[in-house]
Amino acid sequence: MKEAILKIVNGLHILLMELAKLFILAMILIIFANVVLRYVFNSGILWSEEVALLLAVWFIFISMGLGIKQKLNIVINLVPRDKIPLWLNKGLDLLTEIIVIFVGIIMIVYGAKLVGFTMTSIMPATKWPAGILYVVVPFAGLITTLEAILHIVGWDSYDRNVDEYLAGARRLKDLFGGKHG
Repeated sequence: MKEAILKIVNGLHILLMELAKLFILAMILIIFANVVLRYVFNSGILWSEEVALLLAVWFIFISMGLGIKQKLNIVINLVPRDKIPLWLNKGLDLLTEIIVIFVGIIMIVYGAKLVGFTMTSIMPATKWPAGILYVVVPFAGLITTLEAILHIVGWDSYDRNVDEYLAGARRLKDLFGGKHG
């Protein structure tokens, strides 16, 4: 059961990583094309700012959810960890994960409310519902909460195979072999 859950989580991690790459690439291309069109041809893409903003927001929130998996959240150490007793370090690590879960739950609850509230607004250039800009907030909250729970229960989802795949050293079909911690 644990292996199956970790495979699903790692598969989701890879999917989100690929989506984040696609979003940042699309945002760069749209902004570049708009700049060239505006300054070379005195025209522009009407919808470029809205779509670039949507891609940026989605990229940021997906990346935030992915960063929790690698424990990339901001940490301030006032005292070096090796100068603190092990039990206190573990307690502070647990407190960090509880705070991350709390923030994730807030993102889920209030992000869903924000999406519901903004779905009736229409973005002017694309005519898309403004809520699609914020759909990623509760989703990122869910990913954040899931990863923090995995940290608390001690399920190491830092699968080396995932890192090797993302670095280009492994193929997708070879990805899910090996053991998790």
